[in-house]
Amino acid sequence: MKLNALEFALMNNPVRAASQWWIETPLLIGPRGSLAGRQVLEIGCGRGVGIEILLARGAAQVTGFDLDPKMISLARKHVAKHGARARVFVGDAEAIDAPNSSFDAVVDYGILHHIPNWQKALGEIARVLRSPDPASGRPGGTFYFEDLLKGFVSAWPVRDLFDHPQATQFYGRELRAGLVAAGLRVTRWRQLGEWGVMGAAVK
Repeated sequence: MKLNALEFALMNNPVRAASQWWIETPLLIGPRGSLAGRQVLEIGCGRGVGIEILLARGAAQVTGFDLDPKMISLARKHVAKHGARARVFVGDAEAIDAPNSSFDAVVDYGILHHIPNWQKALGEIARVLRSPDPASGRPGGTFYFEDLLKGFVSAWPVRDLFDHPQATQFYGRELRAGLVAAGLRVTRWRQLGEWGVMGAAVK
């Protein structure tokens, strides 16, 4: 789903960008260099702030997609200075336009709760993450996620102010079960009641 005007304003401002740079990403992924040399995908990349943050974490290349063509137009301008290291396209998390095992990491900055069939999206995320290689000892790819849970998204006045698909919102236990069903192993999980969650899962 696309953001309504209020959520667009909340998600696309200097305060939100600063939070992603200095609070969310260090907690979610780690310090600069944490993604050194890796191929990274951001789902729901918006105007491209996350792509720049992930490049600053050392990623060799970051690909981002968003359902909204207007956001992709903004993102193209925002990340143009990074050349071939940044790529963006209009896309759908329920059908990611990328081959199997394409990425070392996939990042979700609060997008899953916008996706009606988020279980299918998790399956797509698992599909495009690199598979482990026991022969070389190479681990599988990592899914880094931070997202809102049903206790927050379905509470008044949030449910009335934003256009979230209420019938498909999830609690923490449901998200965790969805990750496992998609073939991902949860390695880190921080949950704030039924309001939000942050963590990582590997293929």
